[in-house]
Amino acid sequence: MKAKSRDEAIAAGVNVSDVQHKMSRRLLSHDYHAVGTYMLTLVVEGRLPLFGQLCGTVDAPRVVLSALGKTIRDVEQKKISQYYPMVEVWKLCVMPDHLHLIVRVKAPLPEGRHLGHMVSGFKSGCSRAWWALQDAADPCGEPQGTGASPAASVSAPISAPASASTPVSCSSAPVPCGSPQGPLRPVLFEKGYCDKVLLRDGQLDNWKRYLDDNPRRLFIKRLHPEYFTVLHQIQLMDRPCQIIGNQFLLNIPDKAAVIVHRAYSDHEFEDHLQKWLSLGEAGGVLVSAAISPREKIVMREAMNRGYRLILLRENGFPPLYKPSGEAFNACSEGRLLQVSPWEYHMQRRTISREQCLFLNRLAEHLAQ
Repeated sequence: MKAKSRDEAIAAGVNVSDVQHKMSRRLLSHDYHAVGTYMLTLVVEGRLPLFGQLCGTVDAPRVVLSALGKTIRDVEQKKISQYYPMVEVWKLCVMPDHLHLIVRVKAPLPEGRHLGHMVSGFKSGCSRAWWALQDAADPCGEPQGTGASPAASVSAPISAPASASTPVSCSSAPVPCGSPQGPLRPVLFEKGYCDKVLLRDGQLDNWKRYLDDNPRRLFIKRLHPEYFTVLHQIQLMDRPCQIIGNQFLLNIPDKAAVIVHRAYSDHEFEDHLQKWLSLGEAGGVLVSAAISPREKIVMREAMNRGYRLILLRENGFPPLYKPSGEAFNACSEGRLLQVSPWEYHMQRRTISREQCLFLNRLAEHLAQ
């Protein structure tokens, strides 16, 4: 079964913003029964660091896995291919409070099964491993964590739900254990999961580098949490705005608004370009919405040179947003601030002339 496209979903009255950029995010036009390659993200309920601890230094970070983390790495992830032979696990990254998997579905999944069933089974196996570790740590009392060695049988086999209509994500409700009157087991993972679908050349290598770089990114975020927290309702030009990054760039006096008018000749543009880059070289801040191609050229060159930037966005920030790639590095070094005067949306729409004019006025305001 293929899912509806985003536009079809919107036309049908589905609030796409409510189902996207969460742990139930899906590519609406993709067939999740078919052959494909995916990067999956599963998050521990409450973001508890049950899988390990971040250690080392920013130059040599590492995650020291707990007993549960080791069990997931050494036992549970191998069961995916045992119970779904058409699925290969290409890479696993276990972080303290979440994990990433790159999986390849080599052949169509069995009739009535899709990727969500496989993920649901894996999550159930990990949960049972956690419960076994808790029981081994304190077999007669309350669970005492995940520090004990795995029990001889840490989980039951991964099994797909009985019906193809079963929801993709696991329930977040406590799971009963033993007799109907027995204790309720705690939930290991948040409801649902996030997936990314391999669609283009080079994307797989980017995923692998991202997973390898995860410990360093976490180390940097812990060193500079203020650079990676989305702040809401900051007043700029009497308008509530969202920002993420180094907000202290707003206080640097030497700033310039990078606005390239259509009427600029090549000579005029080159003259402005050199002035803007000179300001950046001297430690000033370039402020722009980077709407026109030439504005993008200026901001791209400034980013490449490591200058300070304030980037104005038409779209806001989704829940749990974090910069990626060069934006992450720029934030970690305190040289980037992103600002949006509008809330986040998932609609496909072209920025309006009124929005362009407002962002340019905002750039001039900040530069002053």
